[in-house]
Parts: sequence; C-alpha cells; structure tokens
Amino acid sequence: MMKVLSIIISFIVIQGLLITSNAIPISETSNVTFEEKYNDMLDFIVIGDWGYQGKGVGQHHGNQKNVAFVMKKWAERYNSQFIINVGDSFYKSEPDDHQGVDSVNDEKWKTAWLDVYEGRLAEIPWYSVAGNHDWYNNVSAEIEYSLTVDSRFFMPSLFYVRTNIINGEKKTKVAWIHIDTNIFFYKYDLLKNDQMKNNFDTLGWNDDNDVENKLRWIEQQLIEQQDADWILATGHHPLIGACVAYNYMPRLVELFERYGVSAYFAGHAHVLEYQTPKPDSPVAYFTSGAASRTSEGCSGKDWGMPEGTFGFLHATIVENEMTFSFVNATTTKDKVVYQGKLTARSIWHPK
Repeated sequence: MMKVLSIIISFIVIQGLLITSNAIPISETSNVTFEEKYNDMLDFIVIGDWGYQGKGVGQHHGNQKNVAFVMKKWAERYNSQFIINVGDSFYKSEPDDHQGVDSVNDEKWKTAWLDVYEGRLAEIPWYSVAGNHDWYNNVSAEIEYSLTVDSRFFMPSLFYVRTNIINGEKKTKVAWIHIDTNIFFYKYDLLKNDQMKNNFDTLGWNDDNDVENKLRWIEQQLIEQQDADWILATGHHPLIGACVAYNYMPRLVELFERYGVSAYFAGHAHVLEYQTPKPDSPVAYFTSGAASRTSEGCSGKDWGMPEGTFGFLHATIVENEMTFSFVNATTTKDKVVYQGKLTARSIWHPK
C-alpha cells in the first residue's frame, strides 16, 4: 500500500531529501500518493506538445502563443484548477536550439513556459509527464526543477499517483495514474536518439525486465485505487486506433480495460482526437497534442480534427459526470469543435 500524504506535505518531504544530495538522480516512481481536496467540482485543461516556439512565414509569434491566449481565457472563465501536461514540454525550435532542457537553469523554463502561459495559467499546477522530446536531453532536470525550483511544474518522478477528493453533495474520489510511456512505446535496440538511449541505459531500461516491472507498478496502483469513482490515466503516447500497435502499448490497454479506467489522456500525435468508450471497454481515449505543432493523427479514430488545427481539451467533473470540450485555438477566436460526456465507473455506459 502506498503512503498517502497531502500534496504540500509530501512535496516538502521529497524536496528536503533531494536537496541534501549533490546530484539529483532520475526518480522513476514515487512511493506516495499525492492527495488534493477540492470543493464541489474539478475543472482542468489537457495539453501536450506545447513547447515548440518556432514561427511560421509571416508570423509575429509561433502558434504556441495563440493556444496559450485561448487557454488563458478558458482557465479564467471556468476557474480551472490545474493543467494536465502530457509531455513534449520543450522542443528544438530553431537550428541553433537544443531538444528538451539542459538543466534547471535552462532559459526555456522562462521563454517557453513562464513567459507564455500567463494569468490563471501561471497560478495553477501543471501535472506533467515526460514526452520523447523531453527524453532527448536531460529529462532528470524536469524532475529536479519540480522538486527544487517551482513545484507548479509538478513532476516528482516519471511515474506517480494523485487523488482528488471532491467535497460536494456527494463525496467523489478521482484517481490519477501518471505514466511515462516512453519505456512502452520504444524498443531499446531501435532507439535512434543517442541521449535518449543514454537515459535508458542510466535507468537500466535496456531489456524486458524493467518493462514488466513498470507494468506491475501500474497494475498495483490500479488495484489500490479501485474505490475511486473515476480512474484517469495520463501518458505521452496515444492509444487511439492504429497508434495502439507500438511495442508494449497494447499492454496498457489491457490493464486499463481490466481495471476499469475511465479515460486516458495523451499527446505525441499533434492533433485533437477522441475514441469513444465501447460496450466491451469502459475507456475513453483522448489525444490533445496540438498546443504548438500539428501533424497527422491516428487512423481508426472515432473523431478528430484535420492536420493544421491547434488547440486543447477542457474538462469538468461533477460527481458522476464528466463533460469535455475540444477547443480549436488555431486563431485567438476560439471555437468548440467537439463536446461529450462520460459517466463515473459505478454507472458507466457508452455515450
């Protein structure tokens, strides 16, 4: 059983331990559950692949700032409580730039995050997982930044668990399983990026044993959270249509279906896409990876916007119902392009 601590207290404990060390190692899994309490409802925004700052022809700024502007409006309109960041937080945006971040002192913390996401977006936590572009450099610096510089960029380890207790007319529990999917998406022997391969070597992620260990860790967390009204999972790589087929990713689908995960949020594909729950699976799959770049998506999806669309996902949970909206933020004139509802695990049925 994992220890359950309030998010503030547990963060201070971890931070204090790491500050005593001269070097901060990559933390793979957290041994505590970070508990948060909210009144009446949850409201959050999901974005991924947001750290590209490159400018198109004739642009005064990159597409990232358009999306950030619209996100700010939505976060302030709905008083959003946090951001779910599904990774690829920092890109190589120019020829003389570098992938990811070099350290906690990298200027991208300011230029790609603090200076871009303002207002309400600069006040609330960003619950984060790593994407492949984060692994292309010093992924441990993102953990170190979270623990020693600014806890709003919340990534205490590569895998971690949070719970939200919503105190409304009915007490509602939401469990979040934050997963680093890079170990499941990529085969070590086929890795092309040298720094990513070095990072895998550092953690011993070079054979099937650690893959199985991580799958067992995820399964154990899902077992421990079976009392939750909602179980939500986040990771970088999508599980929609044909995108499921990469290496060990189907194993995640098996676990999510077996233990009644409500929804999985991802990015990597630079699109807005959705796969609805089916009678034989309670899982809704979301891709929100269009916060600064666009690309083709996953074949076999139920719904999706075409390449060239930028945007994000907004969601609200009130007791047994989640409502969600995909927002087109290609320009600063935002437009809702898809809306839907999900129901809690105890009364689930396809919508």
